[in-house]
Amino acid sequence: MGFVIGFESLNPDSLSLMDKDINKEQGVFNEYAKEVAILRKYGLQTWAAFTVGHDTDTVENILQTVEWALKNKFTFAAFNILMPYPQTALYKQLEEEGRLLYDGKWWLHDDYRFNHAAFTPKNMTADELTSMSFYCRKRFNSPLAVLHRSLEPKTNMRTLKKFITFWLYNPLFRKEVHKKQGLKLGINHFKEGKSK
Repeated sequence: MGFVIGFESLNPDSLSLMDKDINKEQGVFNEYAKEVAILRKYGLQTWAAFTVGHDTDTVENILQTVEWALKNKFTFAAFNILMPYPQTALYKQLEEEGRLLYDGKWWLHDDYRFNHAAFTPKNMTADELTSMSFYCRKRFNSPLAVLHRSLEPKTNMRTLKKFITFWLYNPLFRKEVHKKQGLKLGINHFKEGKSK
């Protein structure tokens, strides 16, 4: 029926930073036009995944990403903040540059919250990055956007089963956007939440 695709970014400079120049056809980036056309041809419902917060990202190109995802009427989309995991090249780079937040251990820090920036980006503040990611999630999952995306005849409306799948899951994802934003990580928080 469909699958998850890590488009990651529409910014060709960000793709180069990720060593994903393979996403550019013969060195030219066409915003995945050919690939999206193939997805539609075969009626594949797509969960489009993006990361935001790369050193070449700006508020403007993050906004362009969510608008592109809406224009292409993907079934689902994720706009995840780039995360510096320990022992990765990104973590080491940000550590050397003094850009890690939460004492460099966001996953253990009492102040860290789900879907918040764990580092200082180059072209915006950490709070702006957090806000932009949340904005993209809210915008993509707003009631009007869900209705608009449901009307894609080659994918989301291709069969009754696909249409029902779209409408079963999108309200759940919309609810999760608001439920998870800012949640504290860890088992203790989970236990506290269950006991209330």
